[in-house]
Amino acid sequence: MVLYKKIEEQTFNILSELEINTPNKIDVFKIAKHLGVDVKPATLDSSISGLFVIKEQKPYIRYNDSEAPQRQKFTIAHELGHFVLHKDIPLFVEKNETVLYRNLDSTTGELLKEKEANSFAASLLMPKFMIDEQIENIPQGKDPVIYLSKIFKVSSQAMYYRLNNLSYSFLGMY
Repeated sequence: MVLYKKIEEQTFNILSELEINTPNKIDVFKIAKHLGVDVKPATLDSSISGLFVIKEQKPYIRYNDSEAPQRQKFTIAHELGHFVLHKDIPLFVEKNETVLYRNLDSTTGELLKEKEANSFAASLLMPKFMIDEQIENIPQGKDPVIYLSKIFKVSSQAMYYRLNNLSYSFLGMY
């Protein structure tokens, strides 16, 4: 089991290596390239948001090109989570090919590996240190979840879950 504090540290280190210190610099394609992962859109079944595949020892991510950009971004970050956290404990499909994919089970966090990948994605796309900085900038009377989701270019649902998991007290009004 990967500890969630370790996930926070891993994403912080990745962002630091790339000198990403503001929300507008978070680019999942740049991060994937830095990690050596090939990322491309694909036409996938509507029940599959993305795939992480290791083929001939090379990592690939394919994401559903028919989904909303915010969902694609989270899916890529989720699949990067599988690469960073789970590449050594793969699901074998063929002798030299491994596949992990994001579907409805991963959205609801049914499996531990899926929860960890979701946590990685949330931490990568909405780092706590950046959220802490941005909270101070929320204009009076603005909905913090909606405001922050626009700053980080993620869905309001993803931002709500992230803030809730980080135990921000202002969420008590929701």
